[in-house]
Amino acid sequence: MGKYATGLKNFHVAKQLTDNKTDGVTYDTPVKLSEAVSASVEPNVATGRLPGDNRIVATDTKFNYATVNITSTSLTAEDEVLLFGKTMGSDGVLKSKGNIPYVAFGYEVTFNDGSSEFWWLLKGKFQEPSNSKNTQGDSIEFSQPSISGEFIPRDFDEEWKFVGNESNAGFTAGATWFDAVYVPTP
Repeated sequence: MGKYATGLKNFHVAKQLTDNKTDGVTYDTPVKLSEAVSASVEPNVATGRLPGDNRIVATDTKFNYATVNITSTSLTAEDEVLLFGKTMGSDGVLKSKGNIPYVAFGYEVTFNDGSSEFWWLLKGKFQEPSNSKNTQGDSIEFSQPSISGEFIPRDFDEEWKFVGNESNAGFTAGATWFDAVYVPTP
């Protein structure tokens, strides 16, 4: 029997605080977003080919960035403060201006055998979503916000993602994966 992805859950975001060769990389404590509906990660990779003797003698690839699209059940004002750097007035009104921070984005993929795969995308910025709502009719229609972002390699170590799978030998971090952005063991 094969192992197949059957679900998605546990969207988390952590604001990146530092990212450089001197001070290393640090993040705020991850915050859980609304329930996950969908996530796609589309890497952009450059490929080079070296021709010689009337054929290709070598090839190489380089990761540039990844486009990330996520849909959740809702996008709260608190989520917008975290994701888009907006501010909330003391009167509870969300202001439109903000300085979009770099964040890490994590989630969990579930499989038909009961195991899970855990992801952290390490450095990216999300763009404000388009907003579309419909009037209520004879049936109930839920609107689900979608946001897009671009993730790049970190300055500190040039990593752009970490993926842990419960089927991998030695992987034991699943229970604490979202407590903090994953830090690899040497």
